[in-house]
Amino acid sequence: MDSKQPIRYSLTRRQRLIPRLKIWGPAFVPFFVLLESFFIVRFIDEIIAFEWLGVLTFGFLAFGLLLLFRGLVTGLIDVVVQARREMDITIEDNGFGVMIGEERWYLFLDGITKISEYTSGVWTIEHWNGSVVHILQDAISEKQIRHMRQKMEFGRTSAGTTATIERGRQIRVILEDEEMASEKT
Repeated sequence: MDSKQPIRYSLTRRQRLIPRLKIWGPAFVPFFVLLESFFIVRFIDEIIAFEWLGVLTFGFLAFGLLLLFRGLVTGLIDVVVQARREMDITIEDNGFGVMIGEERWYLFLDGITKISEYTSGVWTIEHWNGSVVHILQDAISEKQIRHMRQKMEFGRTSAGTTATIERGRQIRVILEDEEMASEKT
């Protein structure tokens, strides 16, 4: 299944927003936005009034919510700021790469938790680390989706868990070797 050929497509705001609303809940997203807005407005009011206890309280609440729901926040900011999102992904045997800026970031296929069609014509891939990737159905083959589903299911088995643990050990060894090499130079 080694398909290092990049898959390129564009996503509209709607194609990115609807899945976010369905993942987080259509009632929760507006509630979150209103609550976060309230905390930020109160924070600013407290700064203007020089009420330092209020500044600390509402600053902590606003910042805490941003940290707690950073995946939702970054997704909503992306939808608001970018009218169209150009995507460049590759699907390989054990992972898929997403181009972010000039660098390709990889996610292991056995870490996928859900593959859904939240909006017509778009597959939404949810990963255990919180990453969400949207892929146009016209841009990806049914064979590639089947492969991703098989790897996702394998990741849920005891053999998949064992393979993931072993991969983690191998990555740790590689990182330790790189750290030792950089200390020597």
